[in-house]
Amino acid sequence: MTGTANSRPVVWIVDDSPLDAERARQALGDRYDVRGFADGSAMLEYLDSHKAPDVLVLDWVMPGVSGIEVCRFLRTGSSARPQLAILLLTMQTRTDDIVEGLAAGANDYLVKPYADPELRARVDALVRWNGLLERAQKAEASVLQLLEHAPDPLICVDDQQRVSYVNAEAQQVLGRTAEDLSAKPIAEVLPTLAAERLTDAARTSRPLSDIQIGERIFSPTIRALPSSGDAALTIGLRDVTSRRSKEIRRLDFYSMIAHDLRSPLGAMLMRTDLMLRGQRGVLSAEVIADLRKMDGNMRRLVALINDFLDFARMEGAAHKMETVRVDLLALMTEVVDEFKPLVENNRQQILVSADRDGKADSIVALGEKSRLQQVLANLVANAIKFSPAAGRISLLARRIGPWCEVAVEDDGPGIPAEILPTLFQRYTRAPTSRSDPSGTGLGLLIVREIVEAHGGIVGVESEPGKGSRFWIRIPAADPVLTEGGFSTAVAASS
Repeated sequence: MTGTANSRPVVWIVDDSPLDAERARQALGDRYDVRGFADGSAMLEYLDSHKAPDVLVLDWVMPGVSGIEVCRFLRTGSSARPQLAILLLTMQTRTDDIVEGLAAGANDYLVKPYADPELRARVDALVRWNGLLERAQKAEASVLQLLEHAPDPLICVDDQQRVSYVNAEAQQVLGRTAEDLSAKPIAEVLPTLAAERLTDAARTSRPLSDIQIGERIFSPTIRALPSSGDAALTIGLRDVTSRRSKEIRRLDFYSMIAHDLRSPLGAMLMRTDLMLRGQRGVLSAEVIADLRKMDGNMRRLVALINDFLDFARMEGAAHKMETVRVDLLALMTEVVDEFKPLVENNRQQILVSADRDGKADSIVALGEKSRLQQVLANLVANAIKFSPAAGRISLLARRIGPWCEVAVEDDGPGIPAEILPTLFQRYTRAPTSRSDPSGTGLGLLIVREIVEAHGGIVGVESEPGKGSRFWIRIPAADPVLTEGGFSTAVAASS
């Protein structure tokens, strides 16, 4: 605003009628510093060497330069004043004339003759608008200053996914100037990121895969600008080159240890198997019982090693995932087929279904198929393990808003309420009455890590004696446009 904390806002009145000008001055003089001009040319000449007012009250019909011509001059060309609030005084009441005045750049209009309170109210509103605009511009300038001095490269894109801003760090990393990057499609600036669904990532907080620029590796994060919803996005690039290198070395170390442990265990399992099958002569019942205990313990140790190695891999799941469109019903069917021999041996029944709300479309999620297959396999294995002989297990997929949900339900013994909050934590197992305490307690933790790496959530519902229902929710894929309309069928999971 032109007025400061110690001065009043300034209003200029441009009117060739001395009577009308004086009336406006009297109506506004008690709260504004008012200056009058007899014609538009005099006002423009004065404006050329003085600070603009907070509000310009401009008469439409004047000799020489008309009010609407002054309005157009102030809104166009190199001397444009787009932020100057203009109130147009007019005797025109036709809609076309009013539209013409507003199209010329007036912020508001007032029909003559007017009441003094209405003039004051409209000028007050424009002064408030000016103040809000000034504060918004200062806030924007502060945000841009923070972005400019941010330690990470930052790129802003508009609703057309074209670059609207890059800070100094981004210019240095990309090796291009802000002028060169301005208005460029993000698909051109970051080709490997363009394949990701930026809007979906911002809406669901789904992590994005790492991208490589030159010799450096960056982890992108997507945020929607608060004032623009999903239309305008900010892409932050965190340099994780050193961290990823350490993770690779650590995983290589885990793999080496796992290999060194599994090799002798595998050899021992082969020998115990030969002895249990009678390949090393007749053994007493006591020896056979001991061998079976040794065999079971060694197999649990191998499972423990595999789970620890798998959990170590989860640390990098989010930045290594290559997401595709996955048909969840087809994936559930694949997983269930792998467990058929075990299910038939237990005389259990397992059902797979999808709730499409009466639609024929498949339920398609965005994710890494092998990881989602691992999640479902873990949940199905648990359901089989804790369900009684001849028990029933069901898998159901459905669409819930932006999510795809898969639920695995069993009729097992259920889980006490005090244990439910800890099930997806490290080394937690559901209680079982079985004598075989197999499992490492890492299975559900791995499920949670994979689902959260997809930007999803996990949950469980259970009561003792009433079975359990484990569910996961992951971001749903948008429909794809085909010649016959919209479809969600995919080839990536077939």
